[in-house]
Amino acid sequence: MTLYTNMPLEVVLEGFHDDRESMQEIWTSGVKMQVIPIAPGMGKIVRLIECGLDDYLNPQFTPGTIIQYR
Repeated sequence: MTLYTNMPLEVVLEGFHDDRESMQEIWTSGVKMQVIPIAPGMGKIVRLIECGLDDYLNPQFTPGTIIQYR
């Protein structure tokens, strides 16, 4: 992706770095995913890392979904 702007890079990416530090990679239901923890044992899916092709169509693994894990 290319972004053309006259704004400083710090302003464009403001707040982006903080989320990346708190992300965790977990395995659940045979799918490796990246989540942002929101409570102990709960997280919001950011992206799928390792899974089968059918898992991308599973609404249970849609980015933004809140899941429980251990």
